[in-house]
Amino acid sequence: MCMRKLGMKDLLVIVLGAFINLFVWHDRNPVGVAFFCAAYALIPGKMLLAMAALFGMAYALPMTSFIRYTGLITTVMAMAAVLKKWRPAGLTPVVMCGLMVLTMVTAGVGYGLAYGEGWQQHMLDTLPESAMELAAAFVCYWLFAGMIAWMKGWRPVGRGNMPMKEEAMITKNQLHAFSESFRKLSQSFEVDVSPRGALNDQEMQDIFNAVTEQVCKDCSRCSYCWENVFEDSCESAYEILKLCSERVNMKKKDLPERFRQRCVRSDNFLAEARRMMGLAQTNLSWQNRLAESRLALAGQFGEVADVIGDFSKQISDEPVRKGAPEKQAVHRLAAQKINVRRIAASDRSNGRKCVYIEAKTPKNIEKTAQEAADIIGRVYGRRYLPRPGTASLIGHRWEMLSFEEDVRYRTIIGDARMVRMGEAVSGDSFTVMHMESGQTVLSLSDGMGSGEKAEKESNRIIGLLEQLLSTGFNRQSAIRLIHSVVLSGSEPHTYSTLDLATLDLFNGKCELIKMGAAASFIKNGPDVKKITSEALPPGVLPEPENEVKTAEMVHGDMLVMMSDGVLMGLGQDDDRNEEKMAEFLKSCQAVNPQELANAILNHAMAACHYEAEDDMTVLVCGLYRKPKL
Repeated sequence: MCMRKLGMKDLLVIVLGAFINLFVWHDRNPVGVAFFCAAYALIPGKMLLAMAALFGMAYALPMTSFIRYTGLITTVMAMAAVLKKWRPAGLTPVVMCGLMVLTMVTAGVGYGLAYGEGWQQHMLDTLPESAMELAAAFVCYWLFAGMIAWMKGWRPVGRGNMPMKEEAMITKNQLHAFSESFRKLSQSFEVDVSPRGALNDQEMQDIFNAVTEQVCKDCSRCSYCWENVFEDSCESAYEILKLCSERVNMKKKDLPERFRQRCVRSDNFLAEARRMMGLAQTNLSWQNRLAESRLALAGQFGEVADVIGDFSKQISDEPVRKGAPEKQAVHRLAAQKINVRRIAASDRSNGRKCVYIEAKTPKNIEKTAQEAADIIGRVYGRRYLPRPGTASLIGHRWEMLSFEEDVRYRTIIGDARMVRMGEAVSGDSFTVMHMESGQTVLSLSDGMGSGEKAEKESNRIIGLLEQLLSTGFNRQSAIRLIHSVVLSGSEPHTYSTLDLATLDLFNGKCELIKMGAAASFIKNGPDVKKITSEALPPGVLPEPENEVKTAEMVHGDMLVMMSDGVLMGLGQDDDRNEEKMAEFLKSCQAVNPQELANAILNHAMAACHYEAEDDMTVLVCGLYRKPKL
């Protein structure tokens, strides 16, 4: 019964599951578990999927780890079966992810308790790897779920049903794209990660400050040591810290002679120095283990990218027949000395068309991909472009080429900034990303307070967002990961807002996610629309609030994003600041984004008498229709 329900894509997922489980990390298998759970929620043939996963694990894992993961998979399947019997429609990808996380956490605790004598130390020692395994499984689950859902839900366009081989060609191309996403993820895990052998100068300085503050601040000889003999006191203190890092059980007799004679609190100083250095060394050890885990995971993600890439190369390579508009494109391309043996088209969710061809040129004939795109565009009546990653020249051997309908809009960006009075740097950070998908992403983060600390925190939020989006994560997944990073950070009371706007340049649809951010506005001449949200910044609540606000933008519209310092400039305790800004935008005659950004900042500065009480940042994005073909 199950076998009759299985299609080519289902079988491909099952076989891929066996191969992915061949790649393990430190006798752990988060990627394999994530793939199994994602596939279990989305395809039929679940027993066949489990057998394939266990086959891969049996080959790659030692017996103890194989038993552990067999139990984990069996538990997930049992819980899923109970849930499905109780509520047949309840086994969604989100629920399956929850079952996976719950089972991994429970299994980790259970195996730790079963360790026997010294289980506490064992669990503490393996905590970094366990945390990294859980995080990797969570990230990979949603990547795999997206990939499998795309494969299961894809529908080709054209006259009638497209042949299976033609469908396979597009699947092959998309698998290659997923492979590249995993490769980028692998590269991002390798950036700025390397174990360290010793504490750096800044860490030693922080320990020095903490020890002297704790021991010396209320000592009767404090002014003598740190004013009269400052250099000698510093030298002695640093020497003691260095000795504490080298000797586990340092005694008072090991202290420098001159320090013992001068310091009336030498016992307290030594005890505090040993305590602080011990904490720092433990922290360094954990950082090194996490760095090693990140590097190991980077290697595993790279291996998964290779597996998916290899699978994309193995999909059917036989010629297929063409459809009606595609047939016309083949004839026109052939007339220009571009030979095509396969062609297919598909629609994206926003209606944007993609065309895939396998083509080559005769010897001594040079043709560019852009020339082919122009011919395809004339057939479909729209401008087409080669997709990113497509070779610029069409070779003399058969190769895959991808083309997509050009976006209908372009954007122009304007920005204006002002630093808080008395500060050297702004605590606001922003970025503008032009995505390969034909979207423009604008994000603005306002760090808590002002100055370097606020700048560092907002830069961290924006940097994480850029890295995740460029790696291939969707917005929701990126926000969840950022929320988790902030929630588990070393400074839990330091938050930054996040204002994220995604503008689809094909249909003009604008989606905004505001987490603790100030109001945004869309201006179309004298018409102004205000967009607000009550969601709190990332990391404040256990679960992120990320309600999506949607707006339709047309030619000439300008999206205005700003930090709360701009609105505060209109009135420190005025609840009508948003209405004041809307009224100003209605009357403003600025005709381009940069002019509007400057006008908004000047208006806010004039309202606060040019004494900014908070950092001010204005980001404006104008949307303009491209000329038709």
